[in-house]
Amino acid sequence: MERLVKDSDLDWTLVRPTRLVNDPGKGEYRVRADFPPPGGGKIARADVAHFIGTALTSASYIRECPALAC
Repeated sequence: MERLVKDSDLDWTLVRPTRLVNDPGKGEYRVRADFPPPGGGKIARADVAHFIGTALTSASYIRECPALAC
């Protein structure tokens, strides 16, 4: 499915979080292109939601696959 999105003419962002947990968001997380940041094994769903909102409103990470971790 990723290939279909990547091959499209759309402005897309494929967010790749590490293991999602229900912990409260910290408001701090690490972002790295294409693969998870070293040592980051999990991330709060709230932090992923924050990242997505920021990426959408700033039009950053267009046609990229950022990976997220705590």
